[in-house]
Amino acid sequence: MNVRNKRIAATLAPALLVSILAACSGNANNNAGSTASPAASTAASTASASASEPAAKETAPFQNGKYDPPISINTVIPISDDIQYFNGETAEKNILFDKVKANLGLDIKVLWTAPTKNEGFKTKMLLSLSSGEKLPDVINTMGDTDLTNQLIDSGKFMDLTDAIAQYATDDVKRVYDANPDLFYSVTRNGRIMALPIPSFGPNGSPVMYVRQDWLDKLGLKAPTTIDELEKVLDAFTNQDPDGNGKKDTVGLALQLKNLSGDIFADTTALFGAFGAIPNNWRPAADGQSLVYDPVQPQMKSAIAELRDWMAKGYISKDAPQQDGATATGLFTSGKAGVVFGPNWFPYFPLPDLEKNVKGATYKVYPVPTGPDGEAGRRAFPLVGATILINKNYEHPDAVFKYAQAMYEFARDSGIWDMTRDSLIDQGYAAQGSFFHVAKYGFMPNYFVDPWEQVDGYLDYMAQGKPGRTDSEQESFDACKNNPLCIDGQIEAMKAWKTQQDADTMNAFVGPTTDTQKTQGDFLGKLEYETIVKIIFGTSPLEEFDTFVAKWKSGGGDKITQEVNDWYAKNVLKK
Repeated sequence: MNVRNKRIAATLAPALLVSILAACSGNANNNAGSTASPAASTAASTASASASEPAAKETAPFQNGKYDPPISINTVIPISDDIQYFNGETAEKNILFDKVKANLGLDIKVLWTAPTKNEGFKTKMLLSLSSGEKLPDVINTMGDTDLTNQLIDSGKFMDLTDAIAQYATDDVKRVYDANPDLFYSVTRNGRIMALPIPSFGPNGSPVMYVRQDWLDKLGLKAPTTIDELEKVLDAFTNQDPDGNGKKDTVGLALQLKNLSGDIFADTTALFGAFGAIPNNWRPAADGQSLVYDPVQPQMKSAIAELRDWMAKGYISKDAPQQDGATATGLFTSGKAGVVFGPNWFPYFPLPDLEKNVKGATYKVYPVPTGPDGEAGRRAFPLVGATILINKNYEHPDAVFKYAQAMYEFARDSGIWDMTRDSLIDQGYAAQGSFFHVAKYGFMPNYFVDPWEQVDGYLDYMAQGKPGRTDSEQESFDACKNNPLCIDGQIEAMKAWKTQQDADTMNAFVGPTTDTQKTQGDFLGKLEYETIVKIIFGTSPLEEFDTFVAKWKSGGGDKITQEVNDWYAKNVLKK
């Protein structure tokens, strides 16, 4: 599974979860502002009127909780690496489809399947679009913004603004009302052109993991600021923390191969401490426009600090060639003392540390603050998938019925007679737990309240309160009996919670602008190479100023204008 899918990944690890999260799943949100989206505004007004107005009627006979007779909906299925079929079932016929037809009266038909690997699904979908083949009634683009935008631009899919107001259930509306920024990436001229399917938050936000035994041995306190972190890194690099009499450790396990997209050995908490994150747009101080972090003075300060750390040996010289997994291996093999990663690291890969180094211990801490006393870090959007509905499909209400079913499936850890135990008993088991058969459908990550699980574990279980539902209490009990959960991931979640405001989502989630299409690759390469060469020491720090000038004249100024045109129209509603 590629980094893009990993990043939209599970917030809470599988053994802990009420439903979906396995350390890999999902997709990109923003923190652009609190202005309500058109759909949120529509949903809110509809909800307030619902007490006095009759609910919208279904487009086909619907009684006793299902369409009777059943109605058809056809789709296409992306086959990812984590899909498994059991009991002789297939993508076209399986337990989920059978239960949906029997209990919801929705007969799901599969037009075709394609693997997600090497963009196979995306390629087939775009070929179907260009060739005039029959398009599905509903499609899940897996959160692929480029594919979503191309399908929206084709004009063959439905404007869903009114459908949300008419057909969305109270639960779905509540989730959308509470998270209006879910809609920014699918809004065109104030109209909602696709359904964003939420993922659990926080999405990929890093916390800091430190070798506690090294801190104790050297008489050090856990760092809370960048300056304190530098002192710890120096000690971990130069004071033989592993006691083998060799200078063979580095302070920080860090990857520089993907500056903003890899959740292993994350860099963004270090850049963010200075107020700028690679490949990130954020609201300007007045909130009326967006600025691009990599060309701001704060980025130069961050690069200067990392350059100094590289020169002093706190970071491996191999960092520019290492991906996140490789760099994290320095920590789990006992050769590095600090690593930044998501809250589920205690499940994977950090248990390898104890296996590889006898007596090694670590603890999790909040990320360090920078010169201005603020912390910052990249957080990925809460959009885990995107659903488009064919404009010719006669039953858009059916998609919302399905979304409600997936919401209940996630909330209650089961629906109809598909419970954890019953699925395992029937052979739907994988990785020591039940297989999430929701993956077979067109909402493979269910439909979730992004913050329900976090609130449950931190505001209820951690406070000694009972679960809000029986299934939640079962999850609490399982967590309390699992050290990786109660002593690992929950502690990481607590560290994240103390700095929730540090989460920084890319505020530009609109379609690729015209100039980005022609100049984006060039400018992205220029940005990456400049930052890494300066940090590595092959270019002087002054090269940053040259880069900024080249970026602006090479299309960056034009992109900034295009980005802000989108921001004004779709977020500020000017």
